[in-house]
Amino acid sequence: MGAMKTRERKILFMLLCAFALQAHMLFYYDRLVEIGNGIAGAGSRAAMMLGLQSGQLRITKFFRQKADERVYRNLPEGFLHAGAMLFYRAPADTRVRDLAETSLRYTCCFSARELERGIRDYNRLSGDTIRKGAALYIPYSLPSMRVDARNQVRPPIIFTRGLYYTGNSAGSERLMTVLDKYIPLGINAVIFDAKDVTGVLNYRSRTPVAIEFNTHERRTIDDVTRLIRDLKEKKLYTVARIAVFQDHLLYKKNPEFAIRSRSSGRQWSAHPEYWLDPTNRDVQDYNIGLAIELAEKGVDEIQFDYIRFPTAGDIADARYCYHAGKMSNEQAITDFLERAYREITARNCNVSIDIFGVVAWGKEVDIRSTGQRIELLAKHCDAISPMLYPSHFNDNFDGRGKPADCPYFFIAEGTRRVKERAGDCLVRPWLQAFPWHVSNFNADYIIEQVKASNDSGAYGYLFWHAANNYETVQSALVKYAASLKKENTGRGMNSARQER
Repeated sequence: MGAMKTRERKILFMLLCAFALQAHMLFYYDRLVEIGNGIAGAGSRAAMMLGLQSGQLRITKFFRQKADERVYRNLPEGFLHAGAMLFYRAPADTRVRDLAETSLRYTCCFSARELERGIRDYNRLSGDTIRKGAALYIPYSLPSMRVDARNQVRPPIIFTRGLYYTGNSAGSERLMTVLDKYIPLGINAVIFDAKDVTGVLNYRSRTPVAIEFNTHERRTIDDVTRLIRDLKEKKLYTVARIAVFQDHLLYKKNPEFAIRSRSSGRQWSAHPEYWLDPTNRDVQDYNIGLAIELAEKGVDEIQFDYIRFPTAGDIADARYCYHAGKMSNEQAITDFLERAYREITARNCNVSIDIFGVVAWGKEVDIRSTGQRIELLAKHCDAISPMLYPSHFNDNFDGRGKPADCPYFFIAEGTRRVKERAGDCLVRPWLQAFPWHVSNFNADYIIEQVKASNDSGAYGYLFWHAANNYETVQSALVKYAASLKKENTGRGMNSARQER
């Protein structure tokens, strides 16, 4: 009891000090702005007098012109902040773990587990429960104001060199350290799973369907807003991937969303694939709602995968509800994408889609079965990423006996064919970063794909490895950069000889 009162006296003293400091800063705010701007202006004038060009002298801007956000706006019950200090008085008995999850967004911690340890250490807690009325200090709290990570305007799509990461990887504290190996090699984008085909939402969602069916119960990303902010602070173009119509979890939790069987009237399945009905407006709206939510959190791009009809199983037995009226597969997919594109771009976010690699060859049977007609879809997205993994083509496809061993051909030819149909829409292929069916998978295999992508006029490329093992990609990027440097050096020497 005595220890509790001692801790509460310390918290009260810290609160009073923080309030005094905050009041002092508010009272002299105009003067501080004037001083800061004066320092910046003096630095600029000094640079001009020294003859330095823009970029040669870095001047810290004390008062940034970007939009700010109030970190502690609308705090939950029991929380109190003073400046950059955050406190909590339990309105009822509360689990330490629950407090950590609620507090996480107001701290610089990456995971709730890390914050829970901090709360326990700073407040000398031993049990799992915080008793009603207990006052605690929340460590690692953020400043009361910070630059808003949300996009104020739609970001330009960069020439993308991206890596794909699962929800487990994206939710790991190691991710940022891992990325530091790849950024110097030219990687400038990350694609992370918001929802994969398992149907598990990897972040806590506020959308009605996610809450009703608890599809985020097994989430792996404790604070998706923090993830987005951290990626952006590393100057990485940030893409949230949503697997749309193949969704195993919602298929099981709400059978009404599933495709029906004509013969039995029950759920249709193509085991081990479980599909929701692409013509069901509630299914469509669930995925559009997730995309809107992520766009409003600040991702640069939403990427829709599995934006198609199933192609395996007894397709003739599949029955669709057609909420918007009977239509072809390609009309249904295009209608969904058009509605999604309108909502997402209104939130200053770009939209891309993944398509079957074989669709690039334009065979009507593939287009009609998947619903992916490039000419229609390209009107309602900013980029198309064909999945041109060589190992996914059947033997003897387009005259290639073993496609898996023809990386240059399939990336170059597939990209060229998509570009012919995509109009002004950017084309950015997925490259195979995994060894499946490949006779000799090594750095050169990756380099061949990169060269094919560049030679065919693609606007960047994305690397896919389901387990996120990119060591071969790392070796390839190092080797490729060295070859380009050597090539450029040779060109320079030849030019010098010609001048002499």
